[in-house]
Amino acid sequence: MITGYYVQWLYVRFNTNELSDFTSLAATSSAPASLEKYSSYFDVYPGMIIIMAVMAMGYSLQEYVVRVKRNEQIQAQQRIAELSVLKSQISPHFLFNVLNSLYALSLKKSEETPDVILKLSDILRYSLYESQPKEISIINEIHILNTYIDIERLRMPANAEISFHHTEVKDSVKIAPMLLLPLVENAFKHGTDSTIGVSYIHINLCCNDHSLVFTCTNNFKETARKDYGGIGIENIQKRLQLLYPSRHVFKIKKDKNIFSATLEIKL
Repeated sequence: MITGYYVQWLYVRFNTNELSDFTSLAATSSAPASLEKYSSYFDVYPGMIIIMAVMAMGYSLQEYVVRVKRNEQIQAQQRIAELSVLKSQISPHFLFNVLNSLYALSLKKSEETPDVILKLSDILRYSLYESQPKEISIINEIHILNTYIDIERLRMPANAEISFHHTEVKDSVKIAPMLLLPLVENAFKHGTDSTIGVSYIHINLCCNDHSLVFTCTNNFKETARKDYGGIGIENIQKRLQLLYPSRHVFKIKKDKNIFSATLEIKL
């Protein structure tokens, strides 16, 4: 309406009809002959329609962007919640074994009892507090793996073999916390049965600023159960999909009485 009044003022002010054939878009006037008196208002209708259409499209685009951002925020919150749950899943099987070992040591009044309690406390503290950041130094992860291995040695058969080798390790290398521990835990859970002869667990870690390769191999006794790996393996697979999509390769190989897990991550 304001634009229409302005065009009408131009007609009167300059006493000319030169503008009567043009609208604000340089288009022929849309006023019918019977309403020629109000042609100035009709002249601005095309522009008004276009402006309204652009505003409607802009509003729709804004709503779409807001909806997409809201969905992304919801999905991000869901991923954070799921990761928190996955990281907090310390195996009851591990705690059960440690408590049994502590009980046996206490009966013997072993001098190792305080040290085992301290190491268990270290693992629990690590899982509750130090695993909160998205990524931590690989050195910290190696430390917790060594601590876990030291505790598990208590229940291993005397003839069991265990090795953990890590090369090319730099403090600058970052990894998601408690990502490797379930693999080692799984190996101890199934690979230290005294009835399978000489039990062994071989763990290797090689990493640099660009990639990480972790392998864990152990022998085991074949049983009727088909759940080898169980929750621990599923836990790792879910976390890898959330944390390193399209940047990881996770392979599991089960051949006769040998189980091998290989994890490669592009950092």
